[in-house]
Amino acid sequence: MFQMNLIKNLKTSYEIVLSNDKKLLCHLMGGKTVIFDTKTWEKVIELKKPNNPSHLHFSQNDDMLYIKNTVGTFCVYNTKDFQLIKTIKSGKFFRIEEGNFALLDNPFTILDVLKINDKKQVCTLNFETGIYQVLTELEGSHIKFNQSVTNDNTYLFTLYYLKEINGNHYSRQKLVKVKNPLTEPSYSFESLLELQNWDLVYFEPVHQVYIFVHKDYELTIMDAELKNVLKKSNLIENGIQSTDEYFVHIASSNDGNYIVLTSNDRVFILGFEDLTPIQIEEFKYACFAEFSKDDTYFLVGTWSKGFVFDNILKGVKL
Repeated sequence: MFQMNLIKNLKTSYEIVLSNDKKLLCHLMGGKTVIFDTKTWEKVIELKKPNNPSHLHFSQNDDMLYIKNTVGTFCVYNTKDFQLIKTIKSGKFFRIEEGNFALLDNPFTILDVLKINDKKQVCTLNFETGIYQVLTELEGSHIKFNQSVTNDNTYLFTLYYLKEINGNHYSRQKLVKVKNPLTEPSYSFESLLELQNWDLVYFEPVHQVYIFVHKDYELTIMDAELKNVLKKSNLIENGIQSTDEYFVHIASSNDGNYIVLTSNDRVFILGFEDLTPIQIEEFKYACFAEFSKDDTYFLVGTWSKGFVFDNILKGVKL
């Protein structure tokens, strides 16, 4: 087990999220969302709707909890007594795609991927009115939401598409940046010719760099303008033994000292400066590992269990 103090064992945890005030901790199971009080670690409530939850977010002031499931249904609860406030599903003119989403400043408004006229686009969607606004004109087979860059009001997506070369079709990716979705929406592409394919991408806000994770255990770090490669590192050369694993999640500590990589079988904590492993632990069927927003906890989720650790690395300088 990790060299951290285990605070709480959980059951199946596809995702674990702490409220902004750290008073509530939620984890997603196959058929429900379970919420704990972090002072007592007693269960507060189990929310049965929506079934098969996949992603959730607390509003900025923690008064509402937004839960999305694997078929695009949203349920919104107030956090005072966890009464269901809103439910929204795909409508006649749009289909909400599976995947993560972002909360926007307007109440009951999200940024997500909708399928409209058989094409997937990034859109805003207001739960009260049911009105959506299409922000992009993308051609591709799939769009995945990656991350919010809050200080820049920018949202990162990966566009997957097929490119024909000499009669053959090859899978390609582009990074899509959506800016100011509520006020002056715009979007741009980053084709990244030096990086033909990647498994994961993450913008590290403390050092203002992009980190790309590739199938061959290679990491590429690029500057904030995505113009220059600052560093390349191969984890195998840094002492990590290769297996048949594949990477599923990337995050960083709030202080920027550590990068967390989750594969389907292991969790890696790497020092940011040299990308060398600080801790490695096997977690069968892992799907998620992150530091909490203030680095107090380290959270790990798997298909069968979840773990809340006291983060002993908080404030440690490498």
